Formats: sequence, C-alpha cells, structure tokens
Amino acid sequence: MQINTETKVGIFVVVALAVFMFMILGIGAFRFNSSGYVAYNISFDDVAGLSRKAEVKMAGVKVGWIESLVLTEPYHKARATIMVNEKYRLYDNAYAIVRQDGLIGTKYLEVIPGDPLLPCLVPGSSLAKSGRESVSMDELLFKFSNIATHVEQITDSLKDSFNSAERGDQLRMMLENMSMAAEKFNSLANSLNIVATNNEDNMQSMIADFQDFARTLRQDMPSLTEHINRLSTRVESDFSRIADHLGSSASSFESAAQEATDGFASMSSVIEKIDEGRGLLGKLVNEDEMYRDIKDAVTGMKNYLSKFQTLGIIFDCHSESMHRPVDNYAYADSKGYFNIRIHTSDSFFYLAQIVASEKGFLSRHFVYESYFDEKGRILDYAELPEIGTTDDAARNKFAFAPEKLIRERNPMAFGFQFGKIYRDIAVRFGLFEGAFGVGADYYIPFSNEKIAWTTTLEAFDFKGLQRYDMCDRRPHLKWMNRIFFLNNLYFVFGADDFVSQTNANAFWGLGIRFGDDDMKYLLSKFGLYVNV
Repeated sequence: MQINTETKVGIFVVVALAVFMFMILGIGAFRFNSSGYVAYNISFDDVAGLSRKAEVKMAGVKVGWIESLVLTEPYHKARATIMVNEKYRLYDNAYAIVRQDGLIGTKYLEVIPGDPLLPCLVPGSSLAKSGRESVSMDELLFKFSNIATHVEQITDSLKDSFNSAERGDQLRMMLENMSMAAEKFNSLANSLNIVATNNEDNMQSMIADFQDFARTLRQDMPSLTEHINRLSTRVESDFSRIADHLGSSASSFESAAQEATDGFASMSSVIEKIDEGRGLLGKLVNEDEMYRDIKDAVTGMKNYLSKFQTLGIIFDCHSESMHRPVDNYAYADSKGYFNIRIHTSDSFFYLAQIVASEKGFLSRHFVYESYFDEKGRILDYAELPEIGTTDDAARNKFAFAPEKLIRERNPMAFGFQFGKIYRDIAVRFGLFEGAFGVGADYYIPFSNEKIAWTTTLEAFDFKGLQRYDMCDRRPHLKWMNRIFFLNNLYFVFGADDFVSQTNANAFWGLGIRFGDDDMKYLLSKFGLYVNV
C-alpha cells in the first residue's frame, strides 16, 4: 500500500504532538489531577528566583509543587500556596526555606515538617512561621565588593605612608625618640639608686622616732584602760534595758507558741480521724478497695474517650437508575442510597443505611372482613356448603373470605449492618433495604493509585416477599461495582435482582464518598471548624 506525502506529514505531526505532550506532562508543566495532595500557605519577605510549579521537597525528596505566588496587602509580603502529598503531614512549628541547586541551578522550596509531638496542621491553613529566604548572590557580591574596596584603601594608605620621603623621615624620627626615651629611663633608675644610698641615715632616724612613740603609748595605757571601763559600764546598763524588751518579746512568742500548739492539736484530731478511716478522705486513704474502684473508674473513662479519638466515620451516598420497568410498575425505577459507615477499629465497622425508591418497597398485609346474609346474621364460612354457582365474583367472595390481601409501596427503607474486614475483603450481615441479608465487598488492587475499584455482592429477602409476583420466591441477589476517580467521586453500575424470573434489571449511577477528615477540611473552609 502506497502512503502519500500528506499522510506521512500528518503522521509525523501527530507523533510530534504526542511526544511534546508527554514531555510537558513529564516535567509537570500541567497537572490535571491534584487528588491526593493538600494545600498549605507560607509567607515570605522575598521570593526572588522562585517560580510557580517549582518543586517542593522534604529532606531533598520531591513531595509536591508550588501552586501559586501572590502579593498580599497591606504589608506587601509574598504568599506561596504549595500542594503537598497527603501522605506527608506538617506540624505546628513547620517552616520552609528557599534553596538553590548549586550556584546556577534552579530554586526550589525545602519544607521542614516540624516536631511530630505537636498537633498536625489542618489542610488549607497557613504555616505559623514565615518562610526563610535563601542568601542572594547579588547581596554577597555587593558585600564582597565593599570589603575589597576597604582593603584596597588600607593598602593604599600603607603604601603612601612608606613610599613618601616625609613619612620616611617621620618614621626615622619616631625610632630615634624611642631610643632617647630608653636612655632617659636608664638614667632615672641610676638616680633612684643614688638617692636611696644617700638617705640611709634619714631612714634610721625615722625608725628611732617610731620607737619613741611606742614608749609613750605604753606610759598612757592606764588612763586609756580607765576610759574603757567607764564605757563598758554604760554599755552594760544599756544591755539591761534591752534584756527587759527581750523578756516582753519572749512572752509574746510564748503565747504564739501556745496558739500554735492548739492548732497542731486540731490537726492531730483530723489526722486521727483519717487514720481511723472516718469521712471520705479517711476511707480513700485507708480502704484499698475504694482506691481501686476510683482508679478503675478513671481508667475506664480514659479508655472510653480513647475509643472516640480512634473512631472513623465515612459518609457515602449514590444513585441507581434502572434500565427497564419491572415489578408491575409503569416506569423504570430510580433509587438513592445514603450510608454512614462507622469504624470502631481497623477491622470492625457498623453501617447505617437509608434507601429511597421511586417505585417503592412492597409490603403485604391481610384484612379480615365479615359478610352477613339477608337477615343480618353473620355467615360461618366453615359451615357453608359447596358453592355451586358459576359466578367468579361470588365464588372468590366465599372462597377467600374473610382474608383479603393488601399490597402497599413504601417510599423508604432502612438498613443496619455489622461488618468485618479481612485484608481486601469486607463481610457484612444485617438489614439490607428492610430485609435480612449478607454481603461482601472486594477491593480490586491496582498499581495506579489514582484508580480504585470495589465490587460488591449482596443477598437478602431470601423468600422474595418484597416482589409483587408471589410465585417468584427466589432470593434477591445484587451485584454492584464502584469505580473511584478524583478520590471522592465514583461511578456505579451493576445488576439488581438478577436471578429473578421477572425483576432482573441493570443499573448505573454516580456517588460521592467522604470521611470525617474531609468534613473538617470543608468546615474549616467556611470558618465553622475549631481544632481543640
């Protein structure tokens, strides 16, 4: 087969566009899916060199990207919105640093997650610490330029000082002056030595004067002793008055000690009652059983509260549109499901269910009627003879009376189920759409994290009492598939009551599923959630 030139050119253009789109998606220039990532805000004084879609790393490993860079008012600070993989959590003291790959590499954002002992940041919140900017190469070069200028000025000054003839003469004069000062210090030392030698006699006369002063002091000592004695007598009289004051103070201390003794006596009586086990405090101290009961009660309350902290709640609602009308109803049915799934542990859960149906859920009950003859006497059906008439209405009236069947359609049904999880399989039993049944959910593993598929098989209404046709007594079997996309939305399809002779049907629909963490995130967007 011959391929013309236009076809070759078209194939080349399509291949080039495919390679171009693959390269764009490979480098992350466009991102069509942000599921699995959460947003955080960071404030910076300067984000020069940092661009939108730049990488966000933790310990050098890429964990997200920069979604937007805007300037906030009125402080003119830069605010960066980053998208971080939801597997990695940030804490209250987290912060970010602008880094650069080498001297000429691109800039990226390094996130320090913070202390794991602190509370986690709510998705969409701002980091408490402002981001730290990297050192600007322009500023470093400017500082190096100033340092080089100063060094050059100092060297020029030294050069001028040593090269000029005037500076050389000044340096020579300074050295000569230092030499003259040393000679003067030497002459001063010689002069001091001569002075000490010449004044030796004067120093001996000074010592003799000190000896005369000591003899005079010894002669005047008796009069000095008398003065000291008179002074001690006066001090003694003063001390007697002080002793009287101390005596009165001692009596005051004695009364205070008596009051303290009375107080200790009262405390002793209280301690005695406690030792004897009287009163609540005495029983608490002396009776080990009461202490154990209080300890068990506090431990039970702590365990009960810890269960609430580990409680997980998932909200799920979806619709099912049937392919054809069944069960003696003129239109194709449509159903709506609202499920609340409560996980008390990693392997046990409870499921509460509300189902609404356009066709309704069939229920039967019987009405008993009485018939009378022409004279007003009640008819006894057990004693009536064989009806020989050919009238169908009369025959049915007496053949099936007094029991009359009434069928009703209820627009809503309820369910409550218990479940247990075994790896990728969850088994449930309880009420399914108002009837007892069992069910199993199987999570189909995929290598791609963006796709999730769950298939479900349910069996309930084992005697077919919810069908209009009373002859169809097969159980109600339902096969359903959920294909999740965008993390919370999913497409549902399957077969309903597929073993029934008259009610087998196919259906499809859409659904949404979100957990308590998603509820907290949505409420925080509206300013309604407060983290305690």
